[in-house]
Amino acid sequence: MIRRSRALLAAAATLFACTVVQPASADDAATPRPAIVRPVSGISPLPAGCGLPPADGYTLNPNTEVLPMLARDPKRPQRLVTVFQQDRWNRYGSNGAVTAVSDDYGLTWQQSENQPAFSRCNGGTSANGGDYDVTTDHWVTVTPSGTAVAASLSMSRAGDVTAILVARSADGGRTWDAPVTLQRDDNPRFFNDRPSVTADPYHPGVVYAVWDRIDNQSTSTTENWVQPIYLAKSTDDGRTWSTSKVYDVPTNSGVIGTQLVPLPDGTLLIGMHHETSTDGATQVIRSTDGGRTWSEPTLNVPAPLAVGPRIPDPDDSGDPVRNAALPLLAAQPGTQVVNAVWQSQDSDGTFHVAYSRSADGGKTWSSPVRLDKTPTGSAAVPVVAVSRTGTVAVTYYDFRNNTPDPATLPTDLWAVTCASNCTQPRAWREQHIEGPFDTRKVPVTSVGRLLGDYTGLVSVGSAFTAVYGVSTNDAANPVDLHSAVFSG
Repeated sequence: MIRRSRALLAAAATLFACTVVQPASADDAATPRPAIVRPVSGISPLPAGCGLPPADGYTLNPNTEVLPMLARDPKRPQRLVTVFQQDRWNRYGSNGAVTAVSDDYGLTWQQSENQPAFSRCNGGTSANGGDYDVTTDHWVTVTPSGTAVAASLSMSRAGDVTAILVARSADGGRTWDAPVTLQRDDNPRFFNDRPSVTADPYHPGVVYAVWDRIDNQSTSTTENWVQPIYLAKSTDDGRTWSTSKVYDVPTNSGVIGTQLVPLPDGTLLIGMHHETSTDGATQVIRSTDGGRTWSEPTLNVPAPLAVGPRIPDPDDSGDPVRNAALPLLAAQPGTQVVNAVWQSQDSDGTFHVAYSRSADGGKTWSSPVRLDKTPTGSAAVPVVAVSRTGTVAVTYYDFRNNTPDPATLPTDLWAVTCASNCTQPRAWREQHIEGPFDTRKVPVTSVGRLLGDYTGLVSVGSAFTAVYGVSTNDAANPVDLHSAVFSG
């Protein structure tokens, strides 16, 4: 058990008392206090030698941690749970998942006593349902009872077997039960992808998981594929689940990056990226009958193809950054206000952070605006969170501190926050979180350097906590996760 001293509790209380920043106006914002940055990860905790050996086309990046997701315990607000990929391959995920818990808003972290059995390196076997080569695309949520639920896409190394798994932790992320399989396909015609899991804060015991499932019947001469949304629902705090396809799409189109958000009146929203073979869009759909039926998109704006055009390399070095950031939603608790961010692309090919807001439960949306303050080049991997009082935070990476040396790509993490008039770009103020660090050291994938498809971000009272990846100067431990607490 993690035990926190009175001194640490006092320090945390002082920290959050100090992070309340009240700007006089959008033009005269107070200077935010520097972020408090702490390590989350280090040398791999997975068993030595676990996992498959490297092979043609498959390269392992030992001691790398990527794609963290973060959740806050509504029962114990100081407790945060994160899950991330450990020891990333260049293709299809990582050797294992790692979960860690903070009992002081993200100031310190301790790995869970056991890990969810999402792969063999996590202790997965045929008996406990985790007999998979690799695991990826993790998500985590915490229910009103304090139960943590994590999700995984687990698969064979070649991707011909894919499964959506969830694991439950009744003690808030310290220990994990054996996973439950929501969907498994052994036929390579099907491919399950990018799950997310969400506890309903207004209906204790209810948890939702959503993902997409590709059905590809194309031939060498005829394109024929579809990528609809599947939803699983639990009404007993993640113990048992029912699964069904809930949203279909026209042939040769599909969705990815699905995230479900419940609202106080029972409305459910799903934010997603929709694409055809030639174009993409950020969309939001609504359900008012518990997820049985869904509206046409109420938000529908152009967005670059998922894992499509790569983020432009400022050095034009031929070593690009992967583009796979997908839409994310954050609803202000107890209200009908929903915030959406996604990665947009300008006519010059650069990527930026787009934002829209709904004040009526996702029925209508404000005109999209650009949020990032990047002076030149691209901003990447936007994520969003909102406090109970309505302050919104968005984090992203950019390359504004790049140097002429093409062998390195200095990268920084930034945050923008807004307390009111958030549909106006001038209402957002920027603060530096960490960097620069060298993105040329993060894992290479088949579509570019994996800076991240998403990172973790939650509201912690008057402040926010982010969990994100950075490269190090240690060749034996090249990529770590850090957490930062910053003012709203």
